[in-house]
Amino acid sequence: MSDSNGLSAYRWVIELLIIIAWINLMVVWLAPVPLLEPIVKSLSINLGQFGLIISIIALCIAIFSFLAAIVAARLGALRTLLLGFWTLSVATLLSGYTHSYSALLLCRVFEGIGFGLMIAPPGTLVTQWFGQHEWVYINTVNGLCAYFGMIVVFRFTVPLFYAVGTWQSAMWWYGVAAIAGAVLWTILGRERKTEAVSAETHAAAQSGASPLEVIKMRPVLLCTLAFSGAMWVFQLYAAFLPGFFQSYRGMNMADASGLTALLPIAGAFGALAGGILTIVTGLRKPFLWPVMTLMLIGSLGSVGLSNPAAIKVALIVFGIGASAHLTALTTVLMEAPGMTPAKVGTALALMFSLGYACAFLSPVVGGALAGAFGLQAVMIGFLVVQLVPIFSFLALAETGPGRAALKAVPEAAQVR
Repeated sequence: MSDSNGLSAYRWVIELLIIIAWINLMVVWLAPVPLLEPIVKSLSINLGQFGLIISIIALCIAIFSFLAAIVAARLGALRTLLLGFWTLSVATLLSGYTHSYSALLLCRVFEGIGFGLMIAPPGTLVTQWFGQHEWVYINTVNGLCAYFGMIVVFRFTVPLFYAVGTWQSAMWWYGVAAIAGAVLWTILGRERKTEAVSAETHAAAQSGASPLEVIKMRPVLLCTLAFSGAMWVFQLYAAFLPGFFQSYRGMNMADASGLTALLPIAGAFGALAGGILTIVTGLRKPFLWPVMTLMLIGSLGSVGLSNPAAIKVALIVFGIGASAHLTALTTVLMEAPGMTPAKVGTALALMFSLGYACAFLSPVVGGALAGAFGLQAVMIGFLVVQLVPIFSFLALAETGPGRAALKAVPEAAQVR
């Protein structure tokens, strides 16, 4: 069966599965964050060790998202995603049985391995199943999913903890949800069957997919630098904002988690609005460096302001700034000159690899420095890194169809 445009209607099943996968990824990654206090007390660990529980997943993503590109070249995008989903799901379920820091950390390592294997295949599957004119719409939806996952974490993890009694039980239930997603992918997941092509055409489609050649593409390099700088800042704040609100603003665990939930809620609206505007305007660049500037302003206000209402406004600005670029970022990579489905997977793997390496280092370094300088000083000081995505995106060329209209304006002015 196919739609009137000649594309298979089954692509919408694939997109639903991608949505399920992305929500599960973010839930598993950040689930311990609202439970900082009970986890620290239960395992008798310090803030730096807790930061490692969160950031170790980013380190594994950095390593295995790169390796996933190599694995996918042999196994295909679907099998690579399935391998990752089952690894992540089982590890999350097993974390519900841990009673020591080392055992929990080991489970988190395998969760990170699974995450890393899963992160690039969805991009390849989107380019396989959907027409180029649909990419920007699908990227908008997929960008929202990460924030839906964060909303689940910050809105429902603490109530789940109170309902089941222990943080281990809360992790176990999230593992059950992840396994359900893996089962759905196993039953319904498909790679798009393409018509036979000549050896020359196949070789042309695959050429340039090696990491070295892809990273030399200017848009890939700039997007990688931008994503890495933004992840350095965002991951530090995502890991420590609830703890910051408890320590510096005198909030209890539930209130701190509820306030932090404004970040992903605003992020969901920001991702949607940024995606819609990217579609309507046909432009990418206006939704890259300007929203990175908003993220800088909002993150500074979230830890620098003390008035509760002002903090809420800052978190909303932060969330919008951290998310409104997602559609434009993914789409500008897909639209880069000379890009192919094989190169898209490799480009995403490279970008995620360096970006999540920064996401690993940020909470670890920040947690360690917080003991000497204080958490607030570290969170503010690290914001200098946010200048990297701002200037990297400024240097990026416009790729959207709206660029033709922009060129027409100065030409018309010259005629006059």
